[in-house]
Amino acid sequence: MNKFIAVCVSLLLCAGFCFAKMRASLAGPFQWGHSLAPLTTISMKTAEISAFMPSKNKLFVVGDGGVVEVVDLSNPGVAKKISEISVQGNASSVTVHNDLVAVSMLEVEEWREGQVQVMRYTDSLEVLGVYKVCSQPDMIKFTPDGKNLLVACEGSPSSDFAVDPEGGVAFLSVPKADAESWKTAELTVAGFDHLDTNALKKAGVRAPGNQGFLKSLEPEYITVSDDSKVAWVSLQENNAMAVIDVPAKKIKKVFPLGFVDHSRNGFSLDAVSDGEINIKNYYPLRGLRQPDGIASFMAGDRHFVLTANEGAPVNDYKAWTDVTSVQELVAQGRLDETVFTEKITTELKDLSVSSLERCDEGKFRTHNGKCPYAYTFGSRSVSVFDGETGKLIWDSGEMFERVLAKIAPEYFNWNSKKGKVKMDKRSSDKGCEPENVAVGEVGRRRYAFVGLERTSGIAVFDITEPEAPKLVDYYLDPLDRGPEGILFIPADQSPLADQALLVVGYEYSKTLTIYTVK
Repeated sequence: MNKFIAVCVSLLLCAGFCFAKMRASLAGPFQWGHSLAPLTTISMKTAEISAFMPSKNKLFVVGDGGVVEVVDLSNPGVAKKISEISVQGNASSVTVHNDLVAVSMLEVEEWREGQVQVMRYTDSLEVLGVYKVCSQPDMIKFTPDGKNLLVACEGSPSSDFAVDPEGGVAFLSVPKADAESWKTAELTVAGFDHLDTNALKKAGVRAPGNQGFLKSLEPEYITVSDDSKVAWVSLQENNAMAVIDVPAKKIKKVFPLGFVDHSRNGFSLDAVSDGEINIKNYYPLRGLRQPDGIASFMAGDRHFVLTANEGAPVNDYKAWTDVTSVQELVAQGRLDETVFTEKITTELKDLSVSSLERCDEGKFRTHNGKCPYAYTFGSRSVSVFDGETGKLIWDSGEMFERVLAKIAPEYFNWNSKKGKVKMDKRSSDKGCEPENVAVGEVGRRRYAFVGLERTSGIAVFDITEPEAPKLVDYYLDPLDRGPEGILFIPADQSPLADQALLVVGYEYSKTLTIYTVK
C-alpha cells in the first residue's frame, strides 16, 4: 500500500511539474497600453471569422469546417456557444444584415465553383437560398443597405496548376433587403478582363503563376463604404487593390500597393533568425505589402483604406512558386554583387524573397539590369491608402517589431502556430504577419485594431487623424494564438451597456476572446 501511495504521489508531482512547466513556457499576458481588457474566452471548433446580430445578441462563427457555430452574447462576460448548424461545404466566411446570415462555402478542391448560403435567424437558421457563385469564394460581405452580397472569388489554381480559374467579384443582388427577396437573388460576376493588363503590370501589379495575367488575379478580402456605393478588394498575391463600383457591379480600377524600403529610418526589421533581436536597416531589402484583411473609413469627405500587410508567397504548389533566396538570385546573376556582397548574402541566406521582381525591365530597370535590392514577402506593417487614388498616406513601419521587443522579448517573432516559444523563429520569414484589421469609433476617437497572426496579439491605433495614426495599445496573451477574424461591436449595438467590444477569433488555439474597448 505504501508503495502504491508513493507511486501516486510521484505521478501527481510529475503531473504538477509538467503543468507548471507548460504554464511557465507560456507566460503573459503582456500589454503596452490600456485600451483592451479581456472579458471572456470560449473554446470553439472553428474560431476564425465571426459576425454579430445585434437584435438577437448572437455571434455566428465559421472557419474552414462544415459548420456555423452560434454564440449567445447576451451577457458577454459569460458568453457561451448554444448551437451548431451544418452547411454543405467548408465555410470560409460569414456576414450578417438585420436577421439575415450568409455563409460562403468552399469545395474540397477549393478551385472548384463554391456556394453561398443565405439564411434567416429566428431561434434557428432557416435556409432561404443556396447559390453557386464562383471559384473559391474566400470572403463574403453584405453591403450596409442589405441589397448586395459581395463575394471575393479568389480562383486559386489546382495543386498541379493544370486548372487556374480567373478571379473576380461576385454580386448576389435583391431589390429589397428582406427574407423573401433573398430566396431569388440575382447573380453577377465581375471580372478584370476589361482592364489594361499591360498598364497594370507596368504600374507594379504582380502576376504570379504560369497561366497569364488575368488568371493570376486573386481577390482576397472585401470592405464596403457606409453608403454601399464603393467597395475595395485586396488582391494579396498581386500586391494590389481593386476599387469596385457597387451599383454598376463593375471593377472600376486596380492600383498597386508598392513596398516599404527597409533602408529608411522607421522601417528597420530583424531579417535573420539567429535567436537574437537585431532590428536594423537593410539597404538592399524592400518589403512587398501584399495585404490580407483590409478595412475602410471616411474622414471628412475622403475614403481611406487600411491594409494589414501579411505577405503572400506562392509556395503551396510543386508546379510553380515565386519563392527564392538571395543566394539563388546572386547565382543567377540578377543581383548587383557590389551591394549583395558575400557578407550580406551569407547573412540573409535564410530569408525568403520573391523571384518575380526584375531590374532588366519595367520602371525599376537599372543600367546593368541587375537589382541593388531584393523583395521580401509582407512589410510587417499596416498602411493607410487614399481609397480613390491609391496614394499611400501612412505606414506603421517597424512599430510592431519594436513594441514586441520591448514588452515581450521572449516572444519576439515567435511562431505561435505551433505554440512553442522559440523567439526570433519568424524573423527570416515574414515576421509577425499582420493578418486582419477592423475599424471602430469609441467616443470621439476612431481606432484600428490589427491582429498579428504569427506573433499573435492585437495592436490598437488611434486613426482619428488618418495622416498620423498613433499606436496606443498592444495586447498579447500567448494562450490565444493566431488572430484571424476581428470584429468591432460599437457601444450603441453592444449587449454590454454603452461599452464597445472587440471579438477576435484565434485560428491556432481555436479560442474566441471578447474584449472591452476604452
